[in-house]
Amino acid sequence: MRLVPALLATCILSAACVSTGVDVKQEHLANFLPGFSTVDDVTGQLGAPSSQTTLTNGATILLYSFATSKPRPESFIPFIGPLFSGGEIRSSTVLFEFDENGVLRSQRRTTSSGVSGWSVLPPVAQP
Repeated sequence: MRLVPALLATCILSAACVSTGVDVKQEHLANFLPGFSTVDDVTGQLGAPSSQTTLTNGATILLYSFATSKPRPESFIPFIGPLFSGGEIRSSTVLFEFDENGVLRSQRRTTSSGVSGWSVLPPVAQP
């Protein structure tokens, strides 16, 4: 009978947050210097990109996308929780542009965050 509480706890914890992609933070970008860092440097530290494109001029673009969604605590109220509570949503996209020799030209990072649904609790500050 210990299996039931453990299974219930696992289900609740696994439903707590959903993420996809590689979360490249601003401090990670300091590791890559335009004019010096290469495609291998970036992929060696961050892993495979979400998307990679080679342009007609030989330049390469690496794109790292990340998204996470975290439901609010009131989402777990039986029957009415899923109808009203929603959650917090955060995403980021990082674009690395390399020249025809694979040397970093530029890097850009964009982020967005928002909420969905209604909440009866005050918003929580993001780390």
